[in-house]
Amino acid sequence: MANDLARLAARIADLERRLAQQTRTSRLAYSSIEDGAVEVYDVGGSLRAVIGQQSDGSSGVIAVNGPRPPIPSAPQVEPVLGGLSITWDGGFAEADAAPLDLSRVQVHLLTSADAQPDVMWPAATIEAASGSSVTLAVNYYGDIWVGLVAVNTSGTPSLPSGAVRTAARRAASGDLGNGVIQQGHIAVGAIATQHLAVGSITPDRIAVGQGTNLVPDPGFEGVVIVGAVAAAGAPWSLARGNRTGVGVRVDCLAETATYFTLPLATVPVLAGAQLYLAVDVLVSDDLDAQAVKILARWENAAGTVLGYGVVEKIGAVPGMWQRITGQVAAPQGTTQAVLALEASAATSGWAVFDNAEAHSIFGRVVGGARAEVGPDGLRLYDETGETAVSLVTGAPQYLTLRSSGQAVATIDSAGNAGFADLAVAGELTVGGDPVTALLGQQARGLAAVHYQTSAITAGTTDYGFTELAFEADASRLYRVVLDCYAAPSVAGGELVLALKDGGASTPTISSPQIQSAIYPMPTNGIRRVRMETVRSGSDFGAGQHRLLVTFRCQGGPSEQTARLFGGASYPGLMYVEDIGPYLPPTGQYNDGRGTTIPPKTTYTKTYSASWSGSYANRSGYNSYYGNSCMQGYYSSNNGVQASLIGFPAQLATDLSGATIQKAEIYLYFEHWYYASGGTAVIRAHSHASRPAKYSCDTEAKSISWSRNQGKWVDITAVFDSTKWRGIALDPNSSNRISYGRARGVGQTYPPKLRVTYTK
Repeated sequence: MANDLARLAARIADLERRLAQQTRTSRLAYSSIEDGAVEVYDVGGSLRAVIGQQSDGSSGVIAVNGPRPPIPSAPQVEPVLGGLSITWDGGFAEADAAPLDLSRVQVHLLTSADAQPDVMWPAATIEAASGSSVTLAVNYYGDIWVGLVAVNTSGTPSLPSGAVRTAARRAASGDLGNGVIQQGHIAVGAIATQHLAVGSITPDRIAVGQGTNLVPDPGFEGVVIVGAVAAAGAPWSLARGNRTGVGVRVDCLAETATYFTLPLATVPVLAGAQLYLAVDVLVSDDLDAQAVKILARWENAAGTVLGYGVVEKIGAVPGMWQRITGQVAAPQGTTQAVLALEASAATSGWAVFDNAEAHSIFGRVVGGARAEVGPDGLRLYDETGETAVSLVTGAPQYLTLRSSGQAVATIDSAGNAGFADLAVAGELTVGGDPVTALLGQQARGLAAVHYQTSAITAGTTDYGFTELAFEADASRLYRVVLDCYAAPSVAGGELVLALKDGGASTPTISSPQIQSAIYPMPTNGIRRVRMETVRSGSDFGAGQHRLLVTFRCQGGPSEQTARLFGGASYPGLMYVEDIGPYLPPTGQYNDGRGTTIPPKTTYTKTYSASWSGSYANRSGYNSYYGNSCMQGYYSSNNGVQASLIGFPAQLATDLSGATIQKAEIYLYFEHWYYASGGTAVIRAHSHASRPAKYSCDTEAKSISWSRNQGKWVDITAVFDSTKWRGIALDPNSSNRISYGRARGVGQTYPPKLRVTYTK
């Protein structure tokens, strides 16, 4: 008994030892994550982290929905020459230590103490969690405020720190040594004329704007615009620019119509000079303004305003970047121009400007024959001062050629052309259809004809009368006709006519018969007889066909004969006529007692596109191009682009249960990367309306196109009546031969679909 108890005690001790070892083992000692991730949630059910494979295919530990970081302590700011030295001591206003998920601290330059920083556009960042310093160049010496914002690894920003008021330090005499002041350090107008000795500054040492652009910092990326915006104060600020970079924003909030103007530069301009002005604009849905514009304020030497040269956009489309361009001319007395951005007579909403331009137009600008060359292109004027040639961008283009003062050729701004004479070596199209195709839709007339004046006699055995050859096209319909005279030797019986096809070989009376006609002969007089058939070229078979007419008597008196003939003034006639393109047969049997199923009908209908759009990287819809249809690769901004074009719901209704005979698409390509043209790659899609994400069929058809060419092309091979509702332009290639732009809905020469179907 004692031994049993001892063994039991030992057994229990062993089990307790094993249990202790088991509980000390890692819970994931024998686990792994296979092609997935572990999601970590807090007690409230909010996702806090994703461990493993991420949605973009990368792997790691990614924090999400982290708590808002504490407010960083106010910065320590020290003015330095032409800038600011900004230090964060690593402290927080309401926390003893930095949070474990702190990513960085943003540095923001503000125009007022209560201005709210835009976390998308920090002036600089401090990456060290223990604090650090940064130095920023500021080309502005008025008051400016500096604030800090902490951002965690989830991207969540803190509330801003207290803003510290400061100003950049101006240069003093002790700061200036040889070579210290260089290009870009002196603002326009900073040095008066009396401070410049004659010959002290030569033309090679002066730069205004960038290149030929009179606007300093035209892309709004540098310190010049920071100073201009800071000097103007609210409602002007910096914002995201056109796709990339920085733009200038104006908030147009006013109780009465107000003109919000931001001067960019003052430049010397002489009377009569012309400037080309341009700028990109983006406006909000609720903008209430007379116009957004870029302008030149003309002034004389005393600073008196003589007028304004304005390039404006009235009724700008909200939410889409648009470029406005134009030319302005300085009035008499002008010595300088103030270049500025403006939202005119505004009461609500906002506008953003980017990529400003102001260039001088070269050439004599008034009176008679002259030339003008500017950034937008070339204009030539005739002796009367009228524009003869306008080859410019962003404006109508046209061309008039004259000989001895008389116009001999014209291409107007709508693309209409007139020529004294015209010779076309290549293909001529009308409305997108080749002239040859337009002619092909009509009957082409006689394909072959023969006149028979001889008389041929036959008895009860087939005898040949006349042979006629022609070349058959499988896509056409043909009518074959015999029209002549017949006379039996005695009354009675019947005359049997037969049409036989020998193909490309010599026809004989034993060749296949394709038509016949029987005429009773109650008398032995002369009568007119006719035989006719209508057949498609595919029934004949493409290629040459030698047709033979034979005849004989049947059912008449013994030894009866008959003559077929034509005379010199009334010859017998045989001809083959092309009567048009092939049509499928659509009739059906009807016993005359009424039918419940109507016969099929062949229709040809044209549908105008109801929507269109482009997709960046063959993915998301790109509103920047509106309804234009882009395809191919130009730069990394949008990657390989594709487009979708859709048609109205009536198309689906019409094609339900139909058999498509032919599907054609009309596209007008106004641009290709290469001047010689490019290749359109056409696919089909099933979208009833414009989708947010791009998708299409894989089957494609590639077709060459020229610049500024609109044409119809056959896409029957890639279009299915049971599924497809539109087309895609999708080369899925970075080869620039495929980079092009076709016009879309709402533009001249928009896409159209022409379908021939039987139903």
